Amino acid sequence: MSSEPSSGDPPVFEDEADLTYTIDVIAGLAGVDPLTVLRYQEQGWIRSARAAAEGDAPAWFDAESLRQLRRIEYLRSICGVNETGLKLILSLLLEVEQLREECRQLRR
Repeated sequence: MSSEPSSGDPPVFEDEADLTYTIDVIAGLAGVDPLTVLRYQEQGWIRSARAAAEGDAPAWFDAESLRQLRRIEYLRSICGVNETGLKLILSLLLEVEQLREECRQLRR
């Protein structure tokens, strides 16, 4: 059996350890404009790993932010999900993650 996803499966984006990225780098890795990253950050869809220092880039983003940005872009560009749909999907995904964490805590 092949470990490759079928053409209908969404891609899996693996974490890149403890790396942090500037807004320009994370935008380039996800194939979006830096202004798109800022818009998604303002909407609360992605979070910066740490705030910028004086004279630094606007923010630094971690692997989770990159994974989330890629997920959003996949849903938007490949699946054709509009902004309203993205809000709903991201909200539901967050709720699923919280419920999974609660289940893990109850099993301990």
